[in-house]
Amino acid sequence: MSRFADILDRKLEEFERPPNLPTGHFIWQITKHPEYSEFTSKDGVQFDRVTFSCNPVSPMDDVDEDELSSFGDYTKTLVRKSFLVPDSSDDAAGHDRSLFMIRTFLGHCGVDESLPMGEAMSESINGQFAGELTHRPDPNNPEVVYQEIGRTSVPE
Repeated sequence: MSRFADILDRKLEEFERPPNLPTGHFIWQITKHPEYSEFTSKDGVQFDRVTFSCNPVSPMDDVDEDELSSFGDYTKTLVRKSFLVPDSSDDAAGHDRSLFMIRTFLGHCGVDESLPMGEAMSESINGQFAGELTHRPDPNNPEVVYQEIGRTSVPE
């Protein structure tokens, strides 16, 4: 692998999008404190976005072994698990549903549900959970395919 300074003379067209991990279930580990940001949907709805940075620890039985071995070191792949929380004054039911989904996810990571949300977020770092990796094509560019962690559960 080259250092960044070594590639400055290469043409941009030489850089290709790396492959995605194969789909299927993995054991994941949260690698850092969750991030918070604001998000506005296409139709102008405001959300708070809570994002967990995760790395796969190990594949489960439904992950194609040939695809995974040709991928390389999958444990260094960063995939984010995000939750959108609508403003409670605009969508109280959606707000409560989103917070419950975060609570459920944190429970899958082994976090004690008696903790306040802020402490639970901090306790989630290095927590592990089982989750399905899916692929979603970009609606504006079908050649771009995003990796997403879908449903989660307690690792067995």
